[in-house]
Amino acid sequence: MVPMSGEGAGAAAQGEPGGKRDRLGLGVSGLYLALYLHYGFFAFLPLWLKSTGASPEEIGILLAIPLVLRLLTVAPFSAFVGRRGWVRSAIAYTSLASAAIVLLLLGEPDHAGRVVIVIFFSIVWDQIPVLTDAYAVMAVRSRSLDFGRLRVWGSIAVVASNAAAGWAIGVFGIRMLPLMVATLLLAPAVVAFALPGDRKLAPADETGGGRWRDLIGDRGLILAMVAASLIMGSHGVLTSFGAIQWTAQGISTTTIGLLQALAVAAEILAFWFGARLLGPRDPRLLICAGAIAGALRWAIMATSPGLPVLIAAQLLNGITATGTILGIMLVIATRVPTHLSATAQGMNAVLLGVVLALATAGSGRLWSHGLDVAYLAMAVLALLGALCAWPGRTGATGRIDTDELSARGAE
Repeated sequence: MVPMSGEGAGAAAQGEPGGKRDRLGLGVSGLYLALYLHYGFFAFLPLWLKSTGASPEEIGILLAIPLVLRLLTVAPFSAFVGRRGWVRSAIAYTSLASAAIVLLLLGEPDHAGRVVIVIFFSIVWDQIPVLTDAYAVMAVRSRSLDFGRLRVWGSIAVVASNAAAGWAIGVFGIRMLPLMVATLLLAPAVVAFALPGDRKLAPADETGGGRWRDLIGDRGLILAMVAASLIMGSHGVLTSFGAIQWTAQGISTTTIGLLQALAVAAEILAFWFGARLLGPRDPRLLICAGAIAGALRWAIMATSPGLPVLIAAQLLNGITATGTILGIMLVIATRVPTHLSATAQGMNAVLLGVVLALATAGSGRLWSHGLDVAYLAMAVLALLGALCAWPGRTGATGRIDTDELSARGAE
């Protein structure tokens, strides 16, 4: 059980039969597993585009479209479906719509057609991960589930997807990539339809009203979101140039793959045990731990370490990435009323998207000044996250008045 510091478990969890909680936990775990099964196939999208005649310039533009649209569409859509209690249904229907849209690529459209398809696919598909997190947080809050042990199945699915994608493309050919992705996108829809609706997760006094503006009043929540975005953004240099750095050090591509797998393994372990280790303490401590571990990790990377030290640095991913993700999800679960969970997830996704885009874009300029400068800048970014998330910050402990929001009704 995720500790809720006495506040977030909700009335729905009290007296709830253990079998129902177990079934819901199994269902949400299955949703994460189903959602992330197609992620490994996305890595081959540039190769598919190239096979259809797309130029490098066009590929770059097409891959940038989702990053821009995410900032414009996710927050309003998640707030819209969250207020109406449609999160579960929206996951199912956006998955089905995404599958239908990606199938249009089988016709190998021209440049204009590819742009139109990618735009519509991005608008629809970008909602699915955010809404899945929102539904999971609702489940955590209302049934006292362990978010880490739900979310870990997404990481396991990514590992399986990465392994399966290369094999499947080798067997069926790169031209069949859209069909493979579309088929896998049916899985989250099937699982979502089998889950209980939003109204069954929200306590009776949390089923109405609330707007995204109401979340701004919780300064601790906003600072935690900013902190998590800064820490995740600090991974920008490693994501963009890590493989280049390691290759220059003479590390083989096979070893690089193993290093990446090691980071994912650390992520899985952290998701599984993170909430249990946190206990009843403030979940912002996990974000702070991610920040401090991030600063240490980037300081190590700035020295171009040898393989033994590099292995230790990769293991820190379990704290820098997973600790941060788990921390912000538990912050939302403990501070945000159930009916505003999707709204909070949308806000968090937009903040994260902005910081990631800026950090990734700026990583190239930083890298041109030397890897030590680039990584030390990322260390500073991570430490800024710790300053924002630190639980003892004055004025950062205020919470949303759930009863007041519920009394307002739908505005």
